Amino acid sequence: MITVTGSQWQRRAICFLETPDAPELWKADRKPALAVRVHLERMCQRCPVRRDCAAEAVANEEQAGMYAGVWVPERSSGNSKAWAAAMQRLELIAGTAARPAQDLGVSA
Repeated sequence: MITVTGSQWQRRAICFLETPDAPELWKADRKPALAVRVHLERMCQRCPVRRDCAAEAVANEEQAGMYAGVWVPERSSGNSKAWAAAMQRLELIAGTAARPAQDLGVSA
């Protein structure tokens, strides 16, 4: 199990180091364009604190943003299944999921 200690890990995150002045890339009111999502996902894939990011997103039940390379939609009645699926993917990345990664097509 991963222990997230405050936000100390965030200072080592690729998003913090490479896009500190562009938080709107990571937290948006609507899903970013495909090209932007692909770019962000690639950044997350090489991030040394990806698991911490995923763990914190799950613990805080985050919404409407990119976390650990997973787009998390706003949690509403119309998006509840998509939000739950995003949380499952994040649990896999964080190492806290009960289901094997191949079931959801995710690599940790």
